[in-house]
Amino acid sequence: MSAHVYLLTGYLGSGKTTLLQKLLTHLQQQDDKVVVLMNEMGEEDIDGEQLQGFGFPVKKLLDGCICCSIQGELTEGLKDILQSLGPDRILIETTGVADPIEVVDALTHPELYDRLDLRGIISVVDASRFLELNSRFSSTSSLVKTIRNQVKYADLLLLNKMDLATADVLQKVEQKLKELNPLAPIHTTIQSDMDLNRLLSVERLAKQYKKDNDTAKAVPVQKTIGRLSPMDKLKQSLGLRTSQPSLYNSIDSFSHQFTGPVHAEKFEDFLYALPKNVYRAKGYVQFHGKQELISFQHTDNQVHLFPFENFGPKMVAVFIGEGMDQEKILNDLKDCYM
Repeated sequence: MSAHVYLLTGYLGSGKTTLLQKLLTHLQQQDDKVVVLMNEMGEEDIDGEQLQGFGFPVKKLLDGCICCSIQGELTEGLKDILQSLGPDRILIETTGVADPIEVVDALTHPELYDRLDLRGIISVVDASRFLELNSRFSSTSSLVKTIRNQVKYADLLLLNKMDLATADVLQKVEQKLKELNPLAPIHTTIQSDMDLNRLLSVERLAKQYKKDNDTAKAVPVQKTIGRLSPMDKLKQSLGLRTSQPSLYNSIDSFSHQFTGPVHAEKFEDFLYALPKNVYRAKGYVQFHGKQELISFQHTDNQVHLFPFENFGPKMVAVFIGEGMDQEKILNDLKDCYM
């Protein structure tokens, strides 16, 4: 059975650790095996010390961000947690500057893919600082992108510290959150206080969308995020249908188990031809006429293939993106067997 994973994200000081403490207090009343995985920038652990009294194992990743410099450590840490502790739930609190796409990339490692079930990305937003952080005039472009991605790819949003924002600011923040992610439910909170049963029952928006749109072959994706025309902005504010495709931002993933070796050149061409909304493709494959496995990575039209002599990993491909046409991708992949 796969361990349920809950990813807590949000900028520095937004209230993630406070939410995590409340969540652990709630889970103490249940029989589930829970493991906490915390990430902090720098060599000293501050927030992790506050979680020692809850009785749950706490794994700490320090001096780097799990979305980049210590992403491999996250993968290895999860392997160790699954093998030694066998948890029912894993709660991951990211550093405040982590991009959810990169973290999901680490969670969907081919050797972990069928052992972890990402239940949801919960993003905590500081109502009193969001507008300033989201402004390109007062923040760097990389920070703005991270802040927006933390909202865009959330399955549930906590608009926290609402008591520190005026009604006018609160309204503007909510409007901006809905522009960036119109499908995620928004819970306004003080000190990250919310119905934790609702949080634990969070469902990936990608799965929800597929349930509600069984006949749709692909999820519509708006290419110019947050850049609606003036008329469409007016229509959106009035709750009317806009002329552009509905804005849908949810990271989705799926896998393919290889049934045998594939043609090397065809497979490499397949990776280069993947559409732009496939953000990552990775896994292990075997080529015709070769004994060793090949580890492959695809990112932003960059393809890397490495011989992998260890036959431990199974032959599998994992795809991560949004609005992916899974049927077409798998059909194209099948052509590589010929």
